[in-house]
Amino acid sequence: MNLNLMHQTQIFLGLFERETYPWLMRLSQNISTAIDIGAAYGEYTLFFLRNTTASQVYAFEPDAAMLSHLKNNLELNPEANTERLILSKKFLGGPNLKSAVCLDSLAERISVPCFIKMDVDGAEAEILSGATVMNALPDIRWLIETHSTELERACVIQLERLGFKTKIVRNAWWRYIATRNSVRSRITDG
Repeated sequence: MNLNLMHQTQIFLGLFERETYPWLMRLSQNISTAIDIGAAYGEYTLFFLRNTTASQVYAFEPDAAMLSHLKNNLELNPEANTERLILSKKFLGGPNLKSAVCLDSLAERISVPCFIKMDVDGAEAEILSGATVMNALPDIRWLIETHSTELERACVIQLERLGFKTKIVRNAWWRYIATRNSVRSRITDG
């Protein structure tokens, strides 16, 4: 990956969101589909392509600048040159957002088990509200990064109403020192 060590040193050192790694490994075992919502630089998309059995890997990144970084990083990796990868610049959202598509629009095209990683900086609950059909499928697994306790609570409520078991993964101690923004990850296993 092309990394700027001024602000991506944790990725370079293998510390970026390291506390989620055991869950990432567990929840991505034997998956048929992976969905990376908020793909950003592509580290999770590349993980899904290189380290999982997923026959389909969807990567959603609507931000033009981030999409450029994502495409650049994908070009550096031969496993990204595959029909397994479906790249989209569409916004995901809930059923009431006319400018976005719902995750449910993929429900008929995915195979389960399906692992969904979401890091969208504020629209998590809205995207979950557009995934009711998807979440009714057997063996849907979520890793959701939230940036506030309110969003965390909203996601937990939605997922637990659907029968998901949830677990909060606390930030690693060095992230409190190395970053200004506190980030929480939500793990779900349906």
